[in-house]
Amino acid sequence: MTRLKRAFWGGASSPRILRYALLCAGALALTACMFLDVKKQQAKIDEFCTFEGRVSAERREQKPIVVVLLRKTGADLNRRESWEIADHFVLDGPGRWAFRASADTYGLVAFQDLNADLKVQQNEPFLRLDAGKLLECKPGGAHKDIALVIPAAGRPRFGGEADITSLQARPVHQQMQVSLGQLTTLGQIASLADPRFADKVTEDSLWRPLDFIMEGYAGIYFLEAYDAAKLPVLFVHGINGSPANFRTLVERLDRRRFQPWVYYYPSGAYLGAVADHLTQSMRTLQLQHGFRQFAVVAHSMGGLVSRGFVLRYETPGSRAAIPLYVTIATPWGGHKAAQTGINTAPVVVRVWEDMAPGSAYLRTLFYSDPETQKQHRGLPRGTPHHLLFTYKQTGVSMGEAGDGTVTVSSQLDWSAQLDAARLYGFNESHMSVLESTATSALVNELLAKVGG
Repeated sequence: MTRLKRAFWGGASSPRILRYALLCAGALALTACMFLDVKKQQAKIDEFCTFEGRVSAERREQKPIVVVLLRKTGADLNRRESWEIADHFVLDGPGRWAFRASADTYGLVAFQDLNADLKVQQNEPFLRLDAGKLLECKPGGAHKDIALVIPAAGRPRFGGEADITSLQARPVHQQMQVSLGQLTTLGQIASLADPRFADKVTEDSLWRPLDFIMEGYAGIYFLEAYDAAKLPVLFVHGINGSPANFRTLVERLDRRRFQPWVYYYPSGAYLGAVADHLTQSMRTLQLQHGFRQFAVVAHSMGGLVSRGFVLRYETPGSRAAIPLYVTIATPWGGHKAAQTGINTAPVVVRVWEDMAPGSAYLRTLFYSDPETQKQHRGLPRGTPHHLLFTYKQTGVSMGEAGDGTVTVSSQLDWSAQLDAARLYGFNESHMSVLESTATSALVNELLAKVGG
């Protein structure tokens, strides 16, 4: 079973072919316990309910907006209802928000953060809790299309401040009573040798994504103290991968001018949810530190995550620009083995649905009309995409040309080429490209043109 887990592409320990792993997924004798884990994990995730909608403000200023999910905790001695903050969502301005939380009774408040400090002041427009519109959340339920409008004259009831920055990762307790958003690590300083980035943890993140989240692993880690004088470079790993995959690129980075940040996420989750999480995390960090730009470097499936993130993050009024976007060996056209897994495996891992060629998620990355696919959806202006592809076979192969894991045709999917600033071919395998001197030299050359 361990051998099969390690066969998935993007992992640090073994670059064996994903196709082989997924074709073997139907062998119940070998994988029964593995798929049982997946089934249990996804059942737990399905117990959460969803809240989603849009928020706007009567005061028409491009200011940050914070939507706060409140959980009802009972009543005080005077029979007044009591509440606690369950989660929060930060936007650059009016837009879409979403929460996932365990079954309970909830309410929503929101405020326009005029001074961008992530705290609510008495003079800031505030949408109060509406006791007549409480949200009863049942396991697996959903409250969608919730419209929130922050009144210009609205003000908070309390006399103090609600410090949203206090919502950070914490030890696991009553895990099904907390929302996923509260268990995010933001800006914690770590080493690439951190045990959290070990192979065992990354492999389990595919089959047990909820445990990964509940342990507080997911989030953005800094590899040094934040320095306003250095340009942040955000690294996004692939399936079964971890920040440790970027060790060589980080070691060869000019640390006098650039500061590496690494995003860590569960490989088995829906890619849209991961892109949403990364967007929310970077917006929060931007408000905390005030950086004006950052670069993105992604490997393998991390390219699919990061393109979804770039499309979500760079909206009109964004407070930070992305002047450089680099992807390495990304399966833009999906992977046929993912469809095989969907067709044959006893339990379907969520990410396979997004990785299958022609999936709904892949269509949203390249089309503004994903159903008809007539209108190409390009990256925002000012974000040049440098696409690196790999073509070194790791063994004898009679199939399509590829890097031993992803085919060249998927890496060079025409939709991805349409708005790529330039293409670069490397005679490397899917994983060896990350260790290549030429790769590091190119990334550094591109970063040098951005500055820092």
